[in-house]
Amino acid sequence: MKKLGRTNLRLVAAATALAVAGGVGAVVSASADPPSNAMNMGHGVNEYGMTKAFYDGKALSFTYSKGFFCDTSVASAATSGCEVGAKANKAPAGRIEPLFITVPLGFTVKKSKMDCPDGLVCVDHPGTIDLSRLEPTLKPLYPKLTDAQLTTALQNAATPGHQHFITTRAKGKRIWWDVKVVGVTKKSEYNKITAHRSAAFLKKEIKAGKTTAAIPTNLFLFFSVK
Repeated sequence: MKKLGRTNLRLVAAATALAVAGGVGAVVSASADPPSNAMNMGHGVNEYGMTKAFYDGKALSFTYSKGFFCDTSVASAATSGCEVGAKANKAPAGRIEPLFITVPLGFTVKKSKMDCPDGLVCVDHPGTIDLSRLEPTLKPLYPKLTDAQLTTALQNAATPGHQHFITTRAKGKRIWWDVKVVGVTKKSEYNKITAHRSAAFLKKEIKAGKTTAAIPTNLFLFFSVK
């Protein structure tokens, strides 16, 4: 599937870059031209499909029927028009609920253990995303990259692998969901959150400082919950 603010985070770009076994060239090339999955800037290709998600201790299914929406009034250098680190100024019409996605940072997770694995563009998700708003925080993680190289790598990064958490089933109706990114830097914590399968537990861990804050984006996904 496809897959953050500026507090004490080590963020999603790490998932893109760290998975590529170090080296300046590999990091930059890995994020240079991934597929955007956009029919035009800010609007995803309409596809029909499903992914998994967690709600109230259960694993549920999302059914997608419309491409992503990213508010293009928020600046983004990604080919999709999507970004992490600033909230949307304009949202799509209709009911909107939060969608929390957890991203592993600094460690790997088996593809079979993720709703949307690294290296794949999930149905109706953007394939690229601009992470450059996180550059001041991420810079220490990439001491071998020049400022220009890091900027290039972050501006059009491949959307990292992630899990989905929701706070309501919205009565099974097709609605828009406001994406909020939560970075998790310890595998033990990531496994604990996954085991609980609960947005309530995730928010408890966020409040306790065991993850990053819930970082706003300009990205919305459209699906129903079964």
